[in-house]
Amino acid sequence: MDLKKQPAIIMAVNFAIAMLLYMAERWFFFWMNHATFQDVTFSDMLTICGGGVRFDVSALCYLNILCIALQTVPGKWRDRVVYQRIVKYIFLVINTIGIFMNVADVVYFDFGGRRTTATFFSEFGNENNIGKILLQSITEYWQVWIFGVASIFALWKFYYNPISRDKHPDDYAPNAVYYPVHSLVFVVAMTLAIGGLRGGYDLSMHPIRQDSADIYCKKPVQAAIVLNTPFTVLTTIHKKGYRNLDYYPSEQLATIFDPVHQPADSAVMRKKNIVIILMESFSREYVGYFNKDLDGGKFEGYTPFLDSLLGQSYCFVNSFANGIRSVDCMPAVFAGIPRFVEPYCYYFYSNNTLQGLPEMLGNEGYKCAFFHGAPNTTLGFKGFTNSIGFPDYYGMEEFNDESEFDGTWSIWDEPFFQYFAHETDRISKEGKPFLVTVFSASSHNPFKVPAKYDDGRFPDGEIPMHKAVRYADYSLRKYFETVKQYDWYKNTIFVFTADHTGPGSRLEYANEYGRFRIPVFFYTPGGELPAKCDSTRLMQQMDITPTLLSMIGYDKPYFSFGKNVFEQDSAKFVNYAFNDLHGQTMYYLDTLMIQYKDDELMGIFEYQKDCELKNNLLERRGEFSQLPFMESHVKAMMQTYVEGMKKNALTADKSLSK
Repeated sequence: MDLKKQPAIIMAVNFAIAMLLYMAERWFFFWMNHATFQDVTFSDMLTICGGGVRFDVSALCYLNILCIALQTVPGKWRDRVVYQRIVKYIFLVINTIGIFMNVADVVYFDFGGRRTTATFFSEFGNENNIGKILLQSITEYWQVWIFGVASIFALWKFYYNPISRDKHPDDYAPNAVYYPVHSLVFVVAMTLAIGGLRGGYDLSMHPIRQDSADIYCKKPVQAAIVLNTPFTVLTTIHKKGYRNLDYYPSEQLATIFDPVHQPADSAVMRKKNIVIILMESFSREYVGYFNKDLDGGKFEGYTPFLDSLLGQSYCFVNSFANGIRSVDCMPAVFAGIPRFVEPYCYYFYSNNTLQGLPEMLGNEGYKCAFFHGAPNTTLGFKGFTNSIGFPDYYGMEEFNDESEFDGTWSIWDEPFFQYFAHETDRISKEGKPFLVTVFSASSHNPFKVPAKYDDGRFPDGEIPMHKAVRYADYSLRKYFETVKQYDWYKNTIFVFTADHTGPGSRLEYANEYGRFRIPVFFYTPGGELPAKCDSTRLMQQMDITPTLLSMIGYDKPYFSFGKNVFEQDSAKFVNYAFNDLHGQTMYYLDTLMIQYKDDELMGIFEYQKDCELKNNLLERRGEFSQLPFMESHVKAMMQTYVEGMKKNALTADKSLSK
């Protein structure tokens, strides 16, 4: 048997040639856009290229899955010259298109600041002069097109196909050997292709997405070097982009809603330590402190420690999540980006440049670190935290003790919170102020607690979640018992919130209002904030960064859809909250909530009086004097969001208001 003439080997060789061309195109992309990547060192590029291999393999598996199947399916017809010629031209045509997209994006990147996605076809589908634009780009970027033609020429020139004659029947092994062997080759090839498509075989991870590229780079914009355009187009082609919103002229938006926050003239940095605690699925309805009137005043809740801490903190009667999933929480809390229609991290625009809290504080000398006890590939957290400025990530690998693994999801909260406490103390000894964050995990399906606590210490509630909440609350208690001993404790602002709500059992929370109600509060052992439960200000996850930056006197402009909840300028302050449920937008202003969908006002509710949202006051819309402002404000927010996403204008220096 001549191995070099086996169709599977032919496919492997040509796949490898395409991989080499994609890597050459990556370096060319870097060279042509070097002005954007001046801070990328040779060592950085080696890391980037190492990560890029995963995306090149994935893209080429997407493009060539048919050819892989055709070259490995058990059948003697594969050795015929005509068959191989057909496969050759399928391969060459498909991969020529892939190379064209990859090289052409060298030009387009300069305008969009990210790799092209499938939105290109909708955004430019109505352009009548697209031919003229392409012709102009060919003349202005002639070296790009020369490189592209050379790459395509190399693909065709070096296509490997040593089969020059049909095999004679005597050239084959007996059928009893041939078909089992080649069936095994087919299974192996398709298994490798599926792994290539996913970016690996680890079942605890999601298939790689655009945001997965952030793991390999120091800044979000560098993800464009890691990625390739066939990957970003093919993995988004099934998704619909944001439809254009044209409520107002773009230049007018900032007069209605301006996401760029300017520092107060008196701002002076006070480098307080910051600890942000994100609790998995921690609904407000679990917390006794907020529900003292339920069950005729007999409701105790499932969070005795949290109740005691809330009594010493500045908290809010009405505080909201800006999304419904864990991946919605991260952009909201750290970059002021809410969920709108789709999760930011999973959408076309996930490689946009954001102005993250850790990056801003890192530039001010803070040490920043993120802790999450699940496998490091979970939900793309490591990539996203890296993209917004967390240089250090502590996950299950760093914890390095599988005896504390819950068997399903992560390290148990109690030991991981202790690890978080001890590592924070170690970080503090570096002599820098710090921003550290822990994301809990035990209050998550399947809602288990460690076997050693199956002794009735954490009683069952009405649903399985309640027992897990009791354990998570206990883990928090043990954490604070530990950190109270440390020198940095009283010089620290503790921020507590949930990523989103969890399973519920109370009718009072079973609606669009209750679906987003989570605890958000600030605990300052040094006494910076009073112990108060604020019933007037509306608090949301995306308000956390603006509020923290105000508390520490941050003195530079920044971008956020949230507000500083302690804003003292009453003429400027707008007491609003915003969330979205599959395209239905809820917008709150003081005591009124409106629901918007498809440009139509769907509901008006006095939500504080009507927590179950039973009375839609839409027919009485003329009675609410604040309604015109609410409608204009939420429309301007949505339009600013969509235009900012499409134009990659989500930082203070690139904002649409510039």
